[in-house]
Amino acid sequence: MQELRKYSVNDFWNKLMSAVAMAIVVSVTPSAIVGPLFQALANHGPFWATLNMVTNMAMYAVPVLCGALAAGQFGFSMIEKTSVALATLIGSGAVAYSAKDGTYTLIGMGDLINIILITAIAISVIFIIRPYVGSWSIIWDPIIGACAIGGFGVWTYPYVHMVTTTVGAFLNQVTKLQPLPMCTILGLSFAVIIATPLSTVGLAYAFGISGIAGGAASVGITACFFTVAYAVSKVNGKGLVVAMAFGSVKMMLANFLKHPQMLIPIAISGGIAGFIDSFVQMKNGAAYAGFGFPVGPINAFTYLSGSPLHNFLIVAGMYFILPIIVALLSYHLCKDVFHIVNEDDWYVNLNA
Repeated sequence: MQELRKYSVNDFWNKLMSAVAMAIVVSVTPSAIVGPLFQALANHGPFWATLNMVTNMAMYAVPVLCGALAAGQFGFSMIEKTSVALATLIGSGAVAYSAKDGTYTLIGMGDLINIILITAIAISVIFIIRPYVGSWSIIWDPIIGACAIGGFGVWTYPYVHMVTTTVGAFLNQVTKLQPLPMCTILGLSFAVIIATPLSTVGLAYAFGISGIAGGAASVGITACFFTVAYAVSKVNGKGLVVAMAFGSVKMMLANFLKHPQMLIPIAISGGIAGFIDSFVQMKNGAAYAGFGFPVGPINAFTYLSGSPLHNFLIVAGMYFILPIIVALLSYHLCKDVFHIVNEDDWYVNLNA
């Protein structure tokens, strides 16, 4: 218990959520980047069909990776890491048991909110029982992780999943009915959230933000990337500019904390991008809505109908041309007109 108390509440959850975000990114990246290619080639032979299958299979590793990575954040031993991973897999809802024929079926990645809940409980319990189990941890940790904590997750899953799906369905439905205000709000919100320690990937997936809502979130995130990339180009090297355009904006956390007004041009960019997207209505899946450029446009492309050239132009317009325009507009509006931000605010000291 004393070891657990070393971590503040914020530190505990920051470590946990960063692990969850990384687990999702690692799991969905194969299907996001090369998945559409293998899916298109799947009908051209068993070789491509197998590649398509294994690429999509990576997405189902989310519960196990969440547990293992989160436990690793706290310096757990191998037996403790795997015990936490057992608990998250069993309690995730990703595996369904059929009493009729005695089979287990992998039905998805599970409910992320329940995964986070069970992971937090498992880590806390491991800390609490560690002084008492000693060398018996190789026996007691897996039993407690699988049977007690995992079993508790099986019980909580239907209720937690009902809440998360209801929230997600509400957001998606409201966005369909009122795309203009909702796309604007989602674009603005996700543009700002990606610039904070919070995970847009985890948030989008947890609540099932998809379709038009998922597209608006992804476009807003991309607007944030390009706004930060343009701003840092004034005072940093080209390598950092490219890194920001490809999503490394969390490198700026120290800057944002010191100068919170820097989030204003980001919010403006995301809001404008979301507003314009309310007319174009790009779509994205829940697993990809929390991504910006380049993962977001790859998945958005698969939702479009029409000729490949037409679809490419739409995606390029929403994920490249539009973000550049709103980046220039919001940055110079805040810097030269309202004098909210300064060039030097965006300097990143890579040697610090």
